Amino acid sequence: MGRQCTVCAHKDLEEINKLLLCSDSYRNLARQFGLSKDALARHKESHIPTELLKSNDIQEIAKADVLMAQLEEIREKTLSLLDKAEKAADTRVYGAPVAYLREVREQIKLLAELEGRLAAQPQITIINNPQWIELRTLIIAALESYPEAREAVINAIRG
Repeated sequence: MGRQCTVCAHKDLEEINKLLLCSDSYRNLARQFGLSKDALARHKESHIPTELLKSNDIQEIAKADVLMAQLEEIREKTLSLLDKAEKAADTRVYGAPVAYLREVREQIKLLAELEGRLAAQPQITIINNPQWIELRTLIIAALESYPEAREAVINAIRG
């Protein structure tokens, strides 16, 4: 059995989730709540979208709606700052536009995950994996003496 997420077990989970969605720095949050930066990053990547998408409880859904609204508000502010940064002659005033672009991209990605349009976990294709190719070859070779079984396995592998 895997270890429990230290962030999920934290008494201030709701506040931490809000701050993570607001793109507060991991360093500041880690210091504020006595957690590690890595634990916060793992939690944001793995648990926030899952928690929000799989929630059946009305209160949890309401919290998810609030978090979504906050994220959308932050995205709008970031887009506004990006627009100002692009128009500013002096990048020292608003910073480099590329920083805002990165932030907008991350916010869009998180929003897509929360809305279920993007998988939070990567999908792995094993069809070209060397270990799979070797295993498939061994299985088919082992069934050489059993042509019907061999054909059935080949058809099953092909889908």
